[in-house]
Amino acid sequence: MRRVAVVAFLALLFVDCRDERLVPSLPPGFHVDTYAQRSASAVDVLWVVDDSASMAPRQESLARNFQAFISLFREGRIDYRMGVATTDTFARPGELVGTPRVLRPDTPGLEQAFADSVRVGTGGSAYETGLEAASQVLERLARENAPVLEARASCVSSCATDACREACRATHAVEFLRPEAWLYLAFVTDEDDRSPHDVRMYWREFSRAKGLGNDGTVLASAIIGDVPANGCGAEPGARYAELVSLMGGELGSICDEDFAETLRTLATSAVGLRRSFALARVPREDSLRVRVRHACGTPESSLRACGSVDRAACEGQSAEALEVVCVPEVGGEHGWVYQPERGTVFFAGDSVPGLGSRVELEYVEAGS
Repeated sequence: MRRVAVVAFLALLFVDCRDERLVPSLPPGFHVDTYAQRSASAVDVLWVVDDSASMAPRQESLARNFQAFISLFREGRIDYRMGVATTDTFARPGELVGTPRVLRPDTPGLEQAFADSVRVGTGGSAYETGLEAASQVLERLARENAPVLEARASCVSSCATDACREACRATHAVEFLRPEAWLYLAFVTDEDDRSPHDVRMYWREFSRAKGLGNDGTVLASAIIGDVPANGCGAEPGARYAELVSLMGGELGSICDEDFAETLRTLATSAVGLRRSFALARVPREDSLRVRVRHACGTPESSLRACGSVDRAACEGQSAEALEVVCVPEVGGEHGWVYQPERGTVFFAGDSVPGLGSRVELEYVEAGS
């Protein structure tokens, strides 16, 4: 009996030792913050394009590189609408130009239709008022949409089921400035804004365009003259830059010969992909490690900003499994940086985590 007890004790001792070897000892204060990278499901994009005399080559670059902008919308199966206005509020106040005036995923010949719409000509006023133009378009759309949305609200109020409410929304649908969609404003101009009101007034107006409490679903970006000027002949777009700083979004240079890279960057913010991720605690900076997990079906072209890629765990997994481990570069034009003043990790350029990915921020808390 004693021999059996000794054997049992040794067996338990062996198991305990084995388990101790398998369980790693984590340093004090070790943390892993995880974030799912999601996007908006519906986005309305309003382009405001300068139609003054110097803009012909810039309109051509915008038209030629549209594919760089729209590809991310298609990849994420985002329900989008796009309209184009000009900076001339004298000749075309509140108007969406082009045929059709609103572009959508099922628009025949979408690329050509967009190209035709953004080639707004060069006969517009030299007194460019892009912010006021956007304001007038949104005001006009709100007036046009009001009776339809009132009918929708009345219809929904009489419903007892989700199916009924969905039928009301389909029956009383609006073309642009949809209640369920994010709003994205994109300004393209080589002159600064000369609208009559303070930038912050337009910021407040644009932020409320989706109703109170929805300001986080309205963003603005701009392709403008560099601030400060870099000598390409474009005037610095200081007022547009101020608006983008207030509303979130991206800035691109109108001086670039090719807008492809800028349009890819704008698309990233337009669909709602996040560049910044906050840490739950203050890290010891030398301990900070960043990984991004992508689906096994992610193409190599979408992983070009990774310093290293490990697909080993994808064997036998579905295409949707988040088993592709990307370790992005640190710093540089297409890498991540830690921003201590904000307590965030910021992804630059092509390193922005893609649709459906998972971000893992691993670190030891400062002082631990």
